Amino acid sequence: MMREIRNKRASGFTLVETMLSMSIVMITALGVVASIIYTRQSLELDKQKLAAMNYARQAMEAALTNSSLDAGTRTLVPFNQPGLEIAAQVVVDFFPIDNNGRVDWGTILGSAPLDMPALCRVTVSWQPSGSWSRTQMIRYTSIVRAGTL
Repeated sequence: MMREIRNKRASGFTLVETMLSMSIVMITALGVVASIIYTRQSLELDKQKLAAMNYARQAMEAALTNSSLDAGTRTLVPFNQPGLEIAAQVVVDFFPIDNNGRVDWGTILGSAPLDMPALCRVTVSWQPSGSWSRTQMIRYTSIVRAGTL
């Protein structure tokens, strides 16, 4: 009879074992949720970077083909918050290049000088949504020569 009672007691889980297994499951679940949130935020930032690179590419193409430059403010729409629009600042700067091939970083030109090479720098910067985000920037640089194609 005593042996029968002992076997019945040993067949179940104790409260401590149950609490320990629940803790392990909760910690694992929190890790999975945190990784999903991080992945979504990372994908959102990548989408914003792709849109910013497109704006920089368009401005650089306009500078290379002597088209009208479309600098100023553009918008980036976050995927996670469709109603929100993030302002992205597009800045196009031209710097003269002297005969020795050195860039004069102290002089910013309003446009590419005619028949002279100049360094064109397109910068797109924006502040992503969220309190953890820092200012992001995409920069393209190329040598252009106005008046030639």
